[in-house]
Amino acid sequence: MKNIIKIAGVAAVALALTQAVQATPISGNIGFSGNVTYDTSSAGTATEVTSWINPVVGASPTGSFNIITPGTGVNFTTSIWTFNDASTINPFWMVDGFTFELLSSSIVVQGGTYPAGFVFVSGTGIVSGNGYTPTQLSWSFTSQDPKAGSGPDNWTFSASAASVPDGGATVMLLGIALSGVALLKKKLTA
Repeated sequence: MKNIIKIAGVAAVALALTQAVQATPISGNIGFSGNVTYDTSSAGTATEVTSWINPVVGASPTGSFNIITPGTGVNFTTSIWTFNDASTINPFWMVDGFTFELLSSSIVVQGGTYPAGFVFVSGTGIVSGNGYTPTQLSWSFTSQDPKAGSGPDNWTFSASAASVPDGGATVMLLGIALSGVALLKKKLTA
């Protein structure tokens, strides 16, 4: 009888672990826009953003982000963001219960000078919140110089999250649970 209780306990723990692994990752796309100031007078020569001006959620967030209304204000970091820097910034942005941790960024292409400068930066990060499993994102930041006399540089930030396989942990835990059930059945029929 003690062995049956032990086997049932192992099966219950394995089943509980299987359930815990099945948390929901974040998926979908979100974009932001607004204005920024740089460490130089042109996006084409800038190496960092020194401030974010009125960032808002862009049109039609998808997937897990679809609960956010376009035009909602976004809180970006008050830290200076250097484009080619491996430093983590946490949080990099926050909006409606989601928090983004910047893991990496690097300039993909940059050129021109005022008033025709531009920069394209990409990287990775972790988004979390609203009961979802923290999920890695790929993202991009683009900016171009404004027309003469029209104010700070315009920019867009786009992030995309896709479900990533968990490396087989769920299948392994399910196998353990099924093995426990099979052993329990064998003990009960003996």
